[in-house]
Amino acid sequence: MTNVTIVPVQTSKQLKDFIHTPWNLYQGDSKWVPPLKMAVNDLLKRNHPFYETSEMQNFVAYDGKKPIGRISAVYNNNHNKFHEEERGFIGFTEFPNDETVAAKLFETAEAWLKEKGAKNVLGPMNPSTNYECGTLVKGFDDPAQIMMTYNQPYHDDMYKKFGYSKAKDLVAYRIKTDFDMPEIIKRIAERTEKKEKITYRHVKKKNWDKEVELMHSIYNDAWEKNWGFVPMTPKEFLHTAKDLKSVIDEKLIVIVEVNGEPAGFIVTLPDLHQVLQKIPTGKLLPTGIFKLLNAKKYVNRCRVITLGMKSEFRKKGLETLLYTKAHQVIKDQGYKEIEMSWILEDNLNMNKPLIRMGAEAYKTYRIYEKDL
Repeated sequence: MTNVTIVPVQTSKQLKDFIHTPWNLYQGDSKWVPPLKMAVNDLLKRNHPFYETSEMQNFVAYDGKKPIGRISAVYNNNHNKFHEEERGFIGFTEFPNDETVAAKLFETAEAWLKEKGAKNVLGPMNPSTNYECGTLVKGFDDPAQIMMTYNQPYHDDMYKKFGYSKAKDLVAYRIKTDFDMPEIIKRIAERTEKKEKITYRHVKKKNWDKEVELMHSIYNDAWEKNWGFVPMTPKEFLHTAKDLKSVIDEKLIVIVEVNGEPAGFIVTLPDLHQVLQKIPTGKLLPTGIFKLLNAKKYVNRCRVITLGMKSEFRKKGLETLLYTKAHQVIKDQGYKEIEMSWILEDNLNMNKPLIRMGAEAYKTYRIYEKDL
């Protein structure tokens, strides 16, 4: 393509083009799930709490007047302060299988990050590890589950072509719900319940703000030492949780307590992508809202998005309690398949139990890096 221009998003029309770009690239691809445009728009609005600690500039690639690619350049002050580095990020990367378009998008985002003082770049992050991230490099035969990304295979080649190399792989596992929990996990769970005064409970939507405050305190403590972790401010965590409130099943969020003190939790979400596939426009009106309201009849799989344990309660076997409790609840709720994602490739404490359960590592998402 020769008539390609890269335009910074400044107007509402350009923002609409930025959001709509994937429809121009993936329309007709049965494995692509159209996102809800209102959800993407909310994340990109400048009043989103993420931008209280970060800066982001979005760019659209046009072929004439048609948006054919996009990229975001992110300078995450929260991340850089926490990790004591000067790193930039790219995200929301979409481009056709065309080196000219991809090159111009990467160059434009990298130039913006250099101006901000970034020494290197990591991505894709949409816009951080607390949201969707990673480029799919394995597992193209199955639609992405809720809050996971999708792209076509040529993306990996484009990143490599323009100087990016692997920083870290993220793994997604799947398993049918009718599996038997391994005996070793059952034994550890039983021993833990005998040693500690254990109670379980599910979240209550009617006390949602208090539940979110509790989960936030566990979240930042549990993931503090993980690669790529960025602590979320209370305001940002609450905003994200409010978005999830409408889609959660209370029974699928299990909190484990020790002597009455919350120690950890596991969060599983119904895979509403099975519904969104039936809303190709990405708009709830005029008919999409009815499909969303009747989601239960379309959804037979779910995704475990996070399991966290406060540091003081680790290595006590409590994780096995959450595995066994969540597995039973998921089966009782009628789900047929579970995805566990994403998990760092070198996080052995998470990978080993899933492999023991017989879960299949069926998708891989890659985070790339490049010196500027």
